[in-house]
Amino acid sequence: MIPKLLKLFAIFGLVFFSIPTLAKQPSGKVLLLSPEFTLSGKGTKVGRLLNPLGLAFDPAGNIYVADTGNNRLQKFSSTGKVLAQIGGLGSGSQQFDSPRSVCASNGLNVWVADYNNHRVQRFDRNLNFVFSFVANEDWDEPYQFQLPVGVVESGQGDLFVADGSSNRVIKFDGFRKPVVAFGGLDAGQGQIQEIGKLALSPEGNVFVSDRQSGEIVVFDYFGNFLSILHDSLLHVPAGLAYWEEGRILFVADSDRPGIEAFTNTGRAIPVKFLQKAPAFRLKRPVDVAAFGNRLFVLDEAKSEVLIFRIRLVSGLSRQ
Repeated sequence: MIPKLLKLFAIFGLVFFSIPTLAKQPSGKVLLLSPEFTLSGKGTKVGRLLNPLGLAFDPAGNIYVADTGNNRLQKFSSTGKVLAQIGGLGSGSQQFDSPRSVCASNGLNVWVADYNNHRVQRFDRNLNFVFSFVANEDWDEPYQFQLPVGVVESGQGDLFVADGSSNRVIKFDGFRKPVVAFGGLDAGQGQIQEIGKLALSPEGNVFVSDRQSGEIVVFDYFGNFLSILHDSLLHVPAGLAYWEEGRILFVADSDRPGIEAFTNTGRAIPVKFLQKAPAFRLKRPVDVAAFGNRLFVLDEAKSEVLIFRIRLVSGLSRQ
């Protein structure tokens, strides 16, 4: 009887401890990316980009880019026409010092992680300044942030900020009061060693890229650790985007360089580029966004947005 119990315990233990690390097996699907066009290019004039680090969409399909090297925020139409731009180096209400991330998911608010100014700025959809907020000295230590590198707003109006100084995610409610902090070096199973960008799924899962471990750490909406997404081809995950139409998480790998993808159940999906023309070769992809049937990849080294058409098909497992 005892040997049987030990055997059952061993099997249960194996299953229990293997649950958090997902995506070791491919999904049986293949994502095909067909190149369409590129947006912008390196420069300092309006419409040009310089070492950009953040990319986002609003529901109308407009594109927002954190033009980091130029310390500005630019808004483009879905076809690449410049619609608005604000910025310049400084700490004023429409200035930036190394903006790292942008979120425009609800079509009303545009949030920017203003890295060296230690704040998050809010603009309306026309890029008019609304307000900015910094950490309040009266908040408890886990809620303090200094170097925001990622920002994303939920459909409920809560704001999630990735803090580069503590490697934590801090969740703020609609009144911008801190609710919970998670991740960080003392988080145990959900530890984040070098925090990158964030993404949210419609179900409320929070995806966090860990640039040092080469993994995506997944939490629920309340900051509870769920799982880790990992794949042998994933080196330095940077930007994340959840594609609602296909229920797929896209990951920009700035080191490989390339694009990785995972299903909503955590399985890896091979990504195949159908054309390897020089204009569409990735050098240092740092952020990614999905809208409709298109994938938009922000390449810091090329200072461009590369646009691909997405197609999900059945295929052989990755070799």
